[in-house]
Amino acid sequence: MPPSRPAIALLLVLAAACGRDDASALDPGDYFVQLARITENARIQERGLVRDVGARVEAAEGAPPLQVIDVHVGQLVRLYEDVIDALAALEPEEALRPPHDAYVAAWQDQLDLLLKVRDAAFESGVAYLDSLDRLLTDAKAETRARCEDLQTAVAAVGSEV
Repeated sequence: MPPSRPAIALLLVLAAACGRDDASALDPGDYFVQLARITENARIQERGLVRDVGARVEAAEGAPPLQVIDVHVGQLVRLYEDVIDALAALEPEEALRPPHDAYVAAWQDQLDLLLKVRDAAFESGVAYLDSLDRLLTDAKAETRARCEDLQTAVAAVGSEV
């Protein structure tokens, strides 16, 4: 099966965001640029995946096949894994390390929750999708809050993301 367009786009975006082989060789300006790219592109990809599954749910008149939701979750898992890997490869300056690590941990928490939902045995696409929506709402809010904390810390050291 050929890779999906979102997967190819993410690969290209992350390759551009992580353009050097050695993330530790980044100067401080590169950290901020790459952090912004990774975060923004992750959100763009996530919105695209959500929009795609929404269209499929609508086409199925609100009762999507289980396989449709399973594929959607698999795509989200790969996206989150890529985002976590890209964020973990960044080397923030020491003052930014705690909020950066908290931001990476929030993405990891989202992934962990997504994996738990994926591994539950759902009998219908509707139940699967409802569970995803209900359980990921708080995790996504936590990730946004950690992102805001990181933005505050970045602004305090004199840069902007």
